[in-house]
Amino acid sequence: MPKSGAVRFTQLTGANGVLVVAGPKSRELLQRVSQADFSNEAFGWLTAQNIVAGSAPVNAMRLNYVGELGWELHHGLEHQNQIFDALFAAGEDLGIKPFGIRAMDSMRLEKSYRMVGTELSIEYSAFESALDRFVQADKPDFRGRDALLASRKSGLKNLLVTLHVKGVEDADALGNNALLKDGELVGRATGGGFGFRVDKSLALGMVRPEFSAPGNELEIDILGKTFDAVVIPDSPFDPKNERLRDVNEANE
Repeated sequence: MPKSGAVRFTQLTGANGVLVVAGPKSRELLQRVSQADFSNEAFGWLTAQNIVAGSAPVNAMRLNYVGELGWELHHGLEHQNQIFDALFAAGEDLGIKPFGIRAMDSMRLEKSYRMVGTELSIEYSAFESALDRFVQADKPDFRGRDALLASRKSGLKNLLVTLHVKGVEDADALGNNALLKDGELVGRATGGGFGFRVDKSLALGMVRPEFSAPGNELEIDILGKTFDAVVIPDSPFDPKNERLRDVNEANE
């Protein structure tokens, strides 16, 4: 930093927090604690607005990591208890309940959402993580562009897939499970768990591209036992995002 003090650095990581409000009644709840308009017309999916929740300033984003109608409420940490208490007081008759990171992880698997450090890491390229739609290859040079495009041209070594794990007994995949084809190692699970909305044991994993098409039958090792696993299309829960977008009476 310049000694003149012309530029200052303030660490804000610990100064901000976020509360996730998600579920079919999330709009009704938020409408009770804020004068903002949370309708589809006024507050569209994947948009953000500065609002007041209770009496606290909030940056509300209409997105979440669980695949439901919902908002992320970003706020100064000094307001967190105030916002939390206002939400729970207003939502008592709506059946509001807190949910934790394990529940969130279960629901993100049902949407095939990637997680930093597992499906998204320096070990895999954006194309291997099936993020093609977020890569604008004809854009002017950006950091890593040439290496990224060269990796695709030379042939990808892995592709991310969603798997339905069959016949589980008392444990689901957790991550780093071997994925096999006729006993041969062809990939590894990056994460897994039980999807309670789809009533299936699920896993995300990286496999050799020739085994990535839906319908491919593989095996997965869980705690020393081998179980059948089949590649399925992404987002087994609400594949059209109707609940997120709140269309076709998906949240009725």
